[in-house]
Amino acid sequence: MEPEVMEAEPKVTKSKLNLPEWALENNIYILSGIELVAYKIWNESHWMVKTNRCNMCGKCCMNLSEGQMAPILQGRCMYLLDQGDGRWICQLGPHRPVACSIVTFSGEHASRIIPECVERFEEQ
Repeated sequence: MEPEVMEAEPKVTKSKLNLPEWALENNIYILSGIELVAYKIWNESHWMVKTNRCNMCGKCCMNLSEGQMAPILQGRCMYLLDQGDGRWICQLGPHRPVACSIVTFSGEHASRIIPECVERFEEQ
């Protein structure tokens, strides 16, 4: 008989912040380095917390039109490097603009719907 494999619960940390009232009139983003962990839209009462991380498929940096933050080359960000294994890496790494890290929210706040995207946020 095979032993049952149980996945460990992800470790979480609860934080309580006393934010100034003026800050609540804006969207609030919590980052870990340059990765978006949670956000709150100014006129909503709940937070959206990341439950599934990016798998680096690169789809959010493809099929772009001119006028984006980064230079576009053949419809994709010119800083996106093909790793040859289905993953794409940003050449800018941790120095990429913060907006690149917060542009693809899931669900109703998505700026662009990318069906293949595995990154997810859930209401808390």
